[in-house]
Amino acid sequence: MQRLSWLRVLQRSRPAPRLNDTTRHHGLTHAVISALTERRTDVLRHLVDRHGAPLMASAMANLSIRQRADALSLLTRDQRSRIDNQLRVSQAQQPGRRSGTSGKTLH
Repeated sequence: MQRLSWLRVLQRSRPAPRLNDTTRHHGLTHAVISALTERRTDVLRHLVDRHGAPLMASAMANLSIRQRADALSLLTRDQRSRIDNQLRVSQAQQPGRRSGTSGKTLH
């Protein structure tokens, strides 16, 4: 019992972790997955309007291809094009990645 109370004191005395881009993206990715699971189109559209295309695109980059396609299909045409453009830009900026090819050659 005394150990538990000491652990609580230690936890309170430690500074709260700061939100960095990684945790923010993780939280946004989680919110997108939850909205997809519940088929909440209004929530997805609100997330895009609230966080903007660059942040939303980086959060959606953590999704599977199927989830990403599903999320994009639920957005408005304008939102979809902004996020799609941002995803293409971020993929083009990554070194060692070629867009449109899988890296395998056919013989």
